[in-house]
Amino acid sequence: LDHGCSFTSEAIREGIVATAGTTLRILSVEGEGGGSAGVGSEEEAFNSNKVSLRYTPRQMCLLAAGSSAGGAATVDPNNKKLVLAVVESDYNDFGEEEKKAMGFDATASSAKSGSKKKEKKGDDDDMAMDVDSDEEEDKKEDKEKEKKEDEEDEDEEDEEDEDEKEARATPIRGPVPPTPGHWGSCIRLVDPADSCSTLDCMEMGRNEAALCCAAVRFHSRGGEALLAVGTVTGMTMNPLRCSASHVVLYRVVNGERLQLLHRTKVDDGPVLALVHFQGRLLVGIGRTLRLYEMGKRQLLRKCELRGLPTYVKTLQAAGDRAYVGDMLQSMQFVRYDSTANRLVLVANDRTPRPITCQELLDLNTVAVGDKFGNVSVLRLPRGADAAAVDTSGTRALWDSSREDSTPKLETLCHYHIGEVVTGMTRASLVAGGGGGLLY
Repeated sequence: LDHGCSFTSEAIREGIVATAGTTLRILSVEGEGGGSAGVGSEEEAFNSNKVSLRYTPRQMCLLAAGSSAGGAATVDPNNKKLVLAVVESDYNDFGEEEKKAMGFDATASSAKSGSKKKEKKGDDDDMAMDVDSDEEEDKKEDKEKEKKEDEEDEDEEDEEDEDEKEARATPIRGPVPPTPGHWGSCIRLVDPADSCSTLDCMEMGRNEAALCCAAVRFHSRGGEALLAVGTVTGMTMNPLRCSASHVVLYRVVNGERLQLLHRTKVDDGPVLALVHFQGRLLVGIGRTLRLYEMGKRQLLRKCELRGLPTYVKTLQAAGDRAYVGDMLQSMQFVRYDSTANRLVLVANDRTPRPITCQELLDLNTVAVGDKFGNVSVLRLPRGADAAAVDTSGTRALWDSSREDSTPKLETLCHYHIGEVVTGMTRASLVAGGGGGLLY
């Protein structure tokens, strides 16, 4: 395919129109109830699977799971298993254990059709036994009438069963907490190779919410893939505050279940973003960007950058750079100076943007989406990275305290979509084709 874009019509609800040489092709994605083979079959080019979740999904990441041997997990490159970790959480909701303690069951149903059918059949048998043997003609007529009535009753009961099945499949909203700060949350392991079946589902503690996750490989642990999860306890939306925040590390044992390694408490605000950074873990905690190394009982703080505008919302890393998306003040480019073991602010954006998602295009360019329905592409000016590292120390006293001393990012392009961009990624629609930005 040479070119392609989205296509919608009365006959095709969702499709792609593309050109290949001198031909024009329209690719349609059929649903499960479509006339063709349907989505998810081997004959179709597109494949999709549905997974029923307990709460709202917040973030997910892929991990290469290995087998556990001698207390340490090793990953065989020839026989490794990829699992998908999904963190789920809902505000103003109780956890699963609290709901069960209250006697709430979301799958409960008042199915009484079976008992009604048995009672009706028993009544019909009793009526049939009371018919006199001398009146054979009346008996035949009564049987025919009863047969018609039974057929009508069965049709009504079938309709009731279908309605009950639909009602049972619809999730029921649980009891509403009387005070703010209640959360329901869990961490789910999904096997993408087995129709996205759930391998393990770990419920979080009371009022503890998992908001972000990342796959991290610590060099001190031999490159073992671990799952890092950022959690908050008792967080309220307005004002945005929480009673406690933690960074929790899990190990995937035999590619089937989660094993808790340790929990690290942090004090500077909610943990909203995590990313693997040069064999360590880079965490966005409130207005602080902090780099952690793994210890025996908890994470060890190596260096940090304080004084970011509001809250770290999104986080990406490439090489020695970190790309920080602020909740209200757009993007911040940060560089890690390994010689001095410190994080240095390289450049920021002069336009305030409430960032919702970001995607790294190259080492100097990043695409962002904000809450007002805009997609922007920002680039680091040439030479700004080299000027940020002060080798002589003369700029530390005079220039670092000035706001205008920080280089500003250049806006390459700006698009107004009109809807909130919740996520974006750089991908290619066809194998070997040019990449595009999907949002």
